[in-house]
Amino acid sequence: MNRIENILSREERTELIEALRLIRKNIQWKADKDIVHLKKRQRMGHISLSATILDYEKIITDIVQNDSNILYVYEFKDSTFYAIRGFVQESEWLVIYGSKGVMETAFPPEDIDDYLNKRGFIFIGQIKEVLQWT
Repeated sequence: MNRIENILSREERTELIEALRLIRKNIQWKADKDIVHLKKRQRMGHISLSATILDYEKIITDIVQNDSNILYVYEFKDSTFYAIRGFVQESEWLVIYGSKGVMETAFPPEDIDDYLNKRGFIFIGQIKEVLQWT
């Protein structure tokens, strides 16, 4: 864990674990943002036009529940966000959420590595590794 201690303080690690546990327990959106994000994913062709919010949340749940998926941290405008990358069928998706596990968005970037690198996401490790910190 030495590398992680150099990246995140004890408090930041605690916040990360809390947010991860919360999003794995229940998907919580900001007020009225769930349908906004669903419709955007439909317009962009990421999910079918007939997909429901439950279909979209199933994708998110599958990604956050897979202990082998990779977790990142990202700072933006004095806020901390977390991202989990994982495959759903043959597409690699990114689930982004904030403190307390509140959803920001989930989508399959065209080039996920480029997306993560250009925005300064910091690699943390596999979910199973992070859950072992406690």
